[in-house]
Amino acid sequence: MKLYSLTWEDDDPIFDFKLLGIKTNISRDYTFVFLFNKFFSFSFKRIRDHKIYKDENEYSFSAYKFYDIKTKQNIELISNTSYPLFKEEKNELFDHSEIIEILVPEYKFFNYFLKYDFLLSEEFYVTLKKFNFISNYEVVDLNKIKKNNLENLILIEE
Repeated sequence: MKLYSLTWEDDDPIFDFKLLGIKTNISRDYTFVFLFNKFFSFSFKRIRDHKIYKDENEYSFSAYKFYDIKTKQNIELISNTSYPLFKEEKNELFDHSEIIEILVPEYKFFNYFLKYDFLLSEEFYVTLKKFNFISNYEVVDLNKIKKNNLENLILIEE
C-alpha cells in the first residue's frame, strides 16, 4: 500500500472547522450514536473507519457523518480511541498485547469529537446538559492541538 504525505499551510481552509469534545460513559459507539441521534434529531450514519498510520501500525477509528439540510453542512462524529490492535509478543508473559491509539492526545479524556463548520444552536447545548450519558463536553481550542494531530481529524472519503 502506498502512503502519501501532504503538506498543509497554517491557514489552510481544510482546518477551518470547529470541534466539540464529548466525554461519555457509554462504551459502545453504536449505542452512543443511537442515543445522540434520538435526542438531538441528527441522523448520523456510519462511514468507513478512519485510519491513521503511526509507528508502522494502522489504527482504525469509528466515524459517522450527518448532512444537515438546514445549514447545508456535513457534521462528523469521530471516535478519539482506536479499535484495539493485537500484536504478537515473544518472550513475554502473554502471547499478544493490545495497543490502542488516541486520535488527539492533547484531549485524550474525550471519547468523541463532533466536527462541524457552523455555530451550534443554544438549544443544542441546553439539551446536551440534560443527559446523564454525557458527563462532559467542551468546545476544543484547535490552537492547542499539534498540527500532525489536527491532521488526524481530516476524514478522507474514498
